[in-house]
Amino acid sequence: MTLLGNIIWFFLGGWALFLLYSLAAIVFFPVFIPLFRLARYSAWPFGFGVVTRSQVNAYRKMKKLPSDVSQAQSEMQGVGDVLNFLWVITFGWIIALAHLLASLANLCMFFLIITIPNIVGNWKLIPVAFMPFNKVIVPKSVETDIKLALAKAKLKL
Repeated sequence: MTLLGNIIWFFLGGWALFLLYSLAAIVFFPVFIPLFRLARYSAWPFGFGVVTRSQVNAYRKMKKLPSDVSQAQSEMQGVGDVLNFLWVITFGWIIALAHLLASLANLCMFFLIITIPNIVGNWKLIPVAFMPFNKVIVPKSVETDIKLALAKAKLKL
């Protein structure tokens, strides 16, 4: 089902979002790789989810998994915050607005059953489009596992 959703998504505008993110990745060349991952996610959003880097680190610590976070990477959190600020004032608000307008356009066409998943896909991409740094794109099952484990730990279950 995710393959069908991704194919429909791609032909009904995912390709345009991919090009928009790719253009932003070229302009923000020093951070090309994370932005190109986001471009790939915008082209095929179904079957994947987004978690923050701090959620991944907390999950690894809780499950006693080996951490790939070095001291330098842990100090990069502040750099990610600065990059998020620069992103928001340049491309972030434009792309988030594009997702909002695309979801509203799909909502207007809801009687075509085929556009309903695109509404969900655009809403899923708005927060990532607005502040993409310090985020990790993972398969949906991994996202669910991380969020469930962290919620159980928070509730002490």
